Amino acid sequence: MSLDEIVKCAIHPAIGVARVGNSPDEYFIGAELPGQIPQPDGGFKDGAGRIKRQAARFRLYGLGRDGQIVTELTAADAEIVWTVHLANKKGAWYCFQTALDIPGAQPTGRRNPDYSGDRNDLVIDPGPRSVTGPGAREECDTGKFMGQAVPLGELRTDAEGRLLVLGGFGQSGSVGNQPITGFDNSGWYDDTSDGPVTAEVRLGGRSLEVVPAWVIVAPPDYSPGIQSLVTMYDLVYEVATRQGLTPPAEVSFIAHVYPLLERFCRLQWVNEGHYLDYGWGAPESFLAPENLDRLASAAPEHRAYRESLFARFRSPDYLQAQPDALPHVYGDGISWPVDETNPRNWLTVTALQYEWLGRWARGDFQADLSTGRAAPQRLEEVPVGGRPAALDQAALENCCGGAFHPGAEASWPMRRAMLYSGPFRIKPLPAGAPERDYGDQLTPTAALAAGGPLDGSGPGDLTRWMSVPWQVDTASCGAGYQPEINVYLPTFWPARVPNQVLAEKHFRLALDAKLSVVQRLKYFGLRQDWLRDLTILLNYLDRVNQFITDWSKVGIVVRHENPTPDALIPAEVFIEVGNELEASPDDRFTQVNPWRHR
Repeated sequence: MSLDEIVKCAIHPAIGVARVGNSPDEYFIGAELPGQIPQPDGGFKDGAGRIKRQAARFRLYGLGRDGQIVTELTAADAEIVWTVHLANKKGAWYCFQTALDIPGAQPTGRRNPDYSGDRNDLVIDPGPRSVTGPGAREECDTGKFMGQAVPLGELRTDAEGRLLVLGGFGQSGSVGNQPITGFDNSGWYDDTSDGPVTAEVRLGGRSLEVVPAWVIVAPPDYSPGIQSLVTMYDLVYEVATRQGLTPPAEVSFIAHVYPLLERFCRLQWVNEGHYLDYGWGAPESFLAPENLDRLASAAPEHRAYRESLFARFRSPDYLQAQPDALPHVYGDGISWPVDETNPRNWLTVTALQYEWLGRWARGDFQADLSTGRAAPQRLEEVPVGGRPAALDQAALENCCGGAFHPGAEASWPMRRAMLYSGPFRIKPLPAGAPERDYGDQLTPTAALAAGGPLDGSGPGDLTRWMSVPWQVDTASCGAGYQPEINVYLPTFWPARVPNQVLAEKHFRLALDAKLSVVQRLKYFGLRQDWLRDLTILLNYLDRVNQFITDWSKVGIVVRHENPTPDALIPAEVFIEVGNELEASPDDRFTQVNPWRHR
């Protein structure tokens, strides 16, 4: 097709995700293909042990009159001026108590309620920044919090003129040295952010309309390549089906069932409960050949096996409490002590996932495991018409779709259709729209009302629902809060914030052929608390304060191919590397953490 056939443009991914890091110079680009695991040169930390930032790359696609993709446009084809407006509004927003769209939600008051100055001083907003042409760069460094300069990152372009958004350096602090008290800390700021991504495009002398995108700058991903049981893509995809996106008519095992089973098994590398129940060598490892063959078969003789697994999944109608059902993940309504009668204490798969699982259990699915998945290695290997959807999925499938307490990258507003102008597109506020004030308390009714905070977004409006600073929630949400029931499960977000890990030194010993089989198995099965070097601080707030200081020194769980796979050690493992704390030199087994959430 000719460039003359392009009448409009759209930016993809529709929602891009960048992540903070404290390496001053090194960064990597986040996944651009579903299932892709980034492999930065030299690893996820630089030579000095600092975490590299994850950049979100945005591309521009030309659309024909029928809305079909014509081609990607780069600086070689058109004049493209990218504009991004990042902001952090956490300090000026409302406290987090619980998701405001669930039964029992209560009104919540403002953060920094006693601040007597202009509340705009609590908003870190450097204003919009623009870049054009290959190799451009522009800082987003003029925003302030109570007069304290807080850089939010920068814009760059690659050699083809595509946009790169890099977030902040993980900087958190307090003006006036205010103490940490919980999720909503007066006087505190961080440099996460979000905002709209737009472009001006001139093609052959014509100015083209551009469908805008959004970028979220989130905390680091401490276990890249391991996905949550319910991802943000699962969540936003289901919302999209309520906005006109038609889901596939047939259920595919490889596309709709296998990914969920794989996530159960991959979580073995970040949670010991999943290792014991679904990990390598466990009787219920879904990916073990003897189990996978039955799960992937539509043969009538395997229906009882499929139905028995489906019956264990928690219903997303939330009509009854099902504490022992799958997944073993806490939900939006979790409280301490746990109210066993509240269905919202535990996470469910999405309604669409549940429907697919039900059809699979009944045998109404394509048994397509044997066809395999020849996954492309580069976006350019995907037909051009499929690239935008691939970018949209890759960005969000590596984010958590719950529990929203308040969340890992974004919170509960992501499941509300009002937030979107169409499938995957955040609805922007009109340019120049004034900031809306909801009084000293934000009620659930006001939060969900037409014209309310979800009905059109401005810079900083997605991340404002998150904790401040971000390290508080990352250091808080673990697992094993009811040790009398299970010391490892339920959990929160082990795919982003690991619970128990296989340390690199123990993995190396497990590979040592000079050791006995018993010794090798001992080292392979040895899981340690990811934050084991903070467990010496029994006081919860002391732990949080240390994590605010040492967040870049903890280990990152990375994929590793076992060079000598055998019956003892699988071919694919995820091991913790780069832990610079290592307070304990011995090989003690992990112990139950005495601390509790919040």
